[in-house]
Amino acid sequence: MHSTGCLLVLLHSFLGYSHILQGPQSAAVLLHSDALFNCTLSKPWVIMTWLLKGRTVLTVLSATGPVVTDPRFTSRNNTEGNAFTTELIISNVSLQDSGVVMCDLQNNGTKEANLSVQVNGSLQITNHSLTVLQDHSTAIVCQASNWYPEPKITWMLNKTWADPQNYTTDSTLSIDFYDTTSTLRLAPSSDVTIVCVASIPALPEPQTATVNLRVTAEHTKPSNDKTVLIAVTVTVSAVALIVLIIVGIVFCCKKRTSAKSSYQEEMRKVSQSRSPNGQNSKTPQIQGKNNLGFSAENISGNLEIHGSHGMGSTTAALEVPDVIHTNNERHYPVNPKKIKQATVV
Repeated sequence: MHSTGCLLVLLHSFLGYSHILQGPQSAAVLLHSDALFNCTLSKPWVIMTWLLKGRTVLTVLSATGPVVTDPRFTSRNNTEGNAFTTELIISNVSLQDSGVVMCDLQNNGTKEANLSVQVNGSLQITNHSLTVLQDHSTAIVCQASNWYPEPKITWMLNKTWADPQNYTTDSTLSIDFYDTTSTLRLAPSSDVTIVCVASIPALPEPQTATVNLRVTAEHTKPSNDKTVLIAVTVTVSAVALIVLIIVGIVFCCKKRTSAKSSYQEEMRKVSQSRSPNGQNSKTPQIQGKNNLGFSAENISGNLEIHGSHGMGSTTAALEVPDVIHTNNERHYPVNPKKIKQATVV
């Protein structure tokens, strides 16, 4: 078969005909990068063209070289023996460039390849907490946003590929890009390094996102639980303090009210004991001192009693008739009157 091909090449060369020895290969490239396609022709040849999605983008003449009409499409040429290789360079590719690339040797055949322009978006593990209890099931979520085409998501645990049965992947197409979410479920018994891996054909190496999952013992509370416990304790303590303050205020108010009532009651009793209607038989009688020089014989006159009701004192006095006057002489009674005064306080 190889010898037959060589005979055909020699025959075409002898007769002056050319043909395509090797056509371009399909390529997947990242957005805004350069795409390269090679086409090898046998000599002699006169003219060949490059087409993208059915449109001529570059013409190459054997005598003068490439004819550039669009600066995004250029070529490099190389001759080795009877083979001529022309390389098409598409610069700064866009998503609209995806399609069929054709090498056309005028009247002597064509060869096709496919150009795929791809996009690698963002990749991240969205879990906020990376601490779990030992042997407790947890879910790790990896989010790939704005990819084209749909990325393939896989997982690694401590540099070992995870079982596909332990994770699920869902994708949605939004206009031109895919958003993909993959959820890994595991129940680790010790700390583990988790890697989310996203790949598309245009990426030389897969894109990755890595987290370290910390595993704690059953009795150890995560830091968030400690924070909640502290907050609850502080709240309960504050409420208890407020209740104690209120109870103390109420107790003091009641004590002051009770003391005031007792004082008023005592004052009322004292007031009643001093009232004339409130005196009883046990009240001691106040008596004055006896005047030892007083004699009740032949006493005549008026008795005047002066009393001070408001002050509780009484004064009693006996008045004796004046001295008897006869013939301008004073006569005193044979038995002079003696007066007894008694003052009651």
